[in-house]
Amino acid sequence: MKKLAWLIFIGLCLFISVYPIKYFLADEPIALLSSKPDEVLNSTLYMTAFYIHIAFGGIALFVGWIQFIGKFRKKFMKAHRIIGKIYVFSIFISGPVGLYVGFFVKGGLVAKVGFVFGAFIWTLITYMAYKAIRKGNVAKHREYMIYSYVGSFAAVMLRFILPPLISITGDFSFAYGISVWASWLPNVAIAYVWIHKKEVLVSIYEKYRIKKVLIGMSILVGTTILVSYMSPQTWLYKSAAFEGEAFEKTTSLTNSVFTEEKLQEIDTYLKEESETTSMIVLENGKVVYEYGDVSEISYNASVRKSILAMLYGKYVDNGTIDLNETIDNLGINEDDGLLAIEKQATVDHIVTARSGVFHQPANGGYDTKNLKKRGSVAPGTYFLYNNWDFNVAGFILEEKTGKNVYQELEQQLAIPLGFQDWNIQNQDRTVNTAKSRYSAYHMHLSTRDMAKIGQLMLQEGTWNGKQLISKDWIRKITTTVTPKDTVNIRYNKDLSCPAQLSYGYMWWLFDRFYDNPDFEGAYTAWGAFGQYITVIPKRNVVIVHKTTVDIYTLLNFSDRTSTPEWRYWWILRKLMLNRKSISALAKEKSTDEIIEFIKAEYTKDSEYAISERLINEYGQSLAEKGRHEEAIQFYKLNFELYPEGYYTHRVYDYYIESLRKLGSDEHELLPLLEKSFELNPWNKELGKEIKKLKS
Repeated sequence: MKKLAWLIFIGLCLFISVYPIKYFLADEPIALLSSKPDEVLNSTLYMTAFYIHIAFGGIALFVGWIQFIGKFRKKFMKAHRIIGKIYVFSIFISGPVGLYVGFFVKGGLVAKVGFVFGAFIWTLITYMAYKAIRKGNVAKHREYMIYSYVGSFAAVMLRFILPPLISITGDFSFAYGISVWASWLPNVAIAYVWIHKKEVLVSIYEKYRIKKVLIGMSILVGTTILVSYMSPQTWLYKSAAFEGEAFEKTTSLTNSVFTEEKLQEIDTYLKEESETTSMIVLENGKVVYEYGDVSEISYNASVRKSILAMLYGKYVDNGTIDLNETIDNLGINEDDGLLAIEKQATVDHIVTARSGVFHQPANGGYDTKNLKKRGSVAPGTYFLYNNWDFNVAGFILEEKTGKNVYQELEQQLAIPLGFQDWNIQNQDRTVNTAKSRYSAYHMHLSTRDMAKIGQLMLQEGTWNGKQLISKDWIRKITTTVTPKDTVNIRYNKDLSCPAQLSYGYMWWLFDRFYDNPDFEGAYTAWGAFGQYITVIPKRNVVIVHKTTVDIYTLLNFSDRTSTPEWRYWWILRKLMLNRKSISALAKEKSTDEIIEFIKAEYTKDSEYAISERLINEYGQSLAEKGRHEEAIQFYKLNFELYPEGYYTHRVYDYYIESLRKLGSDEHELLPLLEKSFELNPWNKELGKEIKKLKS
């Protein structure tokens, strides 16, 4: 066991000691360098210091372990001394340089202090080891060398601690801040106990069977981590209760909006960069693309609300549900009581998230940021995405029909549409009467069954010649009730945000999407973690995206396996962006002519893909070719067309970079730097740069 541990120790030292070679061979910033801002990467001083630090630190790690082999020391004393000098010299170079590098590490003040302090201690203790042997004090020399190599071994520990912490927390900066300290501080404590209390340590180790405890703890921790990456919530789903009908697959893309190249591009993106677990694309009612296991059943999150809106149609049409009836008349109340003004909310207010009832729901989804004092607004006047409304909507459907939500889902959709993976026993609700009387009606569906729901919406409620949901109701629930301006205010977005959404009857509606006119009249069901049913009538397309998250993410301990909103928008953008690029104009127009063309076309349904982001990207492509004067013209065009755009602060950064490449004085750039910082105040490095220039 001891020999095995020693071999593992040596192997790790050798492996990590040559790790810096990757940085020298890479053509672009990798690993830790990829997290650095451009101003740091463009600093010759920093980059030189970084490479010196990792190179000499690697040498120290590579040779240092040899010094602890007793037989080697006794037999090859001369070699021992030479290696010792190489080791000490390497640290005397790497350590002081590390003090400077430490001021630029990511992770905030905690990480910076940990790195700088660690580099200082590492250098100091090595110097003390060197001084001790110079004075002939071998015992102290050995003691200090143990501490010194603990500092060298921190490079190994960092790479062991950081990845799992990133996975667990989902936050690189936070994880790095912890890892910097944890990579050396606990080891110093262990080394101290080993040096000064070895006999006591051995006694405790044997008495309390620490070896077995450590093995047990390792197994427990390993098992816990392993399970955290799994999705055990999906293991208990029951198989389909009846045989459904599969979608027909497209055999040719001849008349399709999609191309093989486009679909291959999406496939590569999903595999390499996204958290997507399954996705299906329908065009004209046929499958043109599938990704992952589309039969897998999982939690659909808030997609349930859009489906619930569909179930209402039948009963609104026949008068069973009156949208104008108040919740007071329906006997809806809470244990702590609803206010008189809250009881005046109608069913219509409930299903449009405008009830004005700011009561806590039984489950999550309580928008506390936009919450107002109870009773402060009249029903119908204020939009708040609160699960209390949606849970009550489910209760109303059950009260009025005498059936539960899942029975309605089965009879109105699952059976008529021929769901392939449906079993009513897979559905469950969240009940928490301590918070609210009204439970959350969660739904669990497969990707391909969700696609049938989307296709039914696209066909305006018609399926196999039967009108399952009236066209009028489909049109009503996908008509704007809460405009995009209100939605933007609620979620701190502006008009230049690529996805401009309004809200209808529990469906999100696209007012604008990356300036792509194909999204005129498009809408989507949207659930947490990456669950979507997106309907694009103009192209006769349905896109269903699903992310089956691990248990750690499902419990909201992290978002490591969820698909963020921007990622899905980017997938949609890549999939549906089938218009000509701005760069195509360059084949027949000059830069000035392209700019005039964009000014004339950017508000129209142009055959070219034009948006704030695409203009910026074209400017970047010119800058990468060294055509900075032309790039600047497109950055300025963005300022003119989108003066307070979603990407304006980034455009300023690229604009400043091009000016620097053209030799502009830093003080001349100060107003632009200040403007960028005004739009992006969380860029602390930029703030420091501005202060430095002003001083």
